[in-house]
Amino acid sequence: MFFEIFREAWAALGRNPLRSFLTMTGIAWGIVAVTLLLSYGAGFRSVLMYTFEVFGKGAVVCWPGTTSEQAGGERAGSRVAQARCARRK
Repeated sequence: MFFEIFREAWAALGRNPLRSFLTMTGIAWGIVAVTLLLSYGAGFRSVLMYTFEVFGKGAVVCWPGTTSEQAGGERAGSRVAQARCARRK
């Protein structure tokens, strides 16, 4: 049975050589495209993770006028009002 299937497939390849060539080229192109996209994504992820690791070791990020943690009963991210101090003479 397997031999008959193989013989029929070989005959179909011989009857339509252009269609067979284009089909095989399309399959190969699809495999190459998927492989390239996966490798591009993995490479981008590794570069991004490395950049975050290097940036985060010695960096302090400050956002003016907002809190980053809950302090004094206020929720994180709330606006902070700065009070003016009177000058002493």
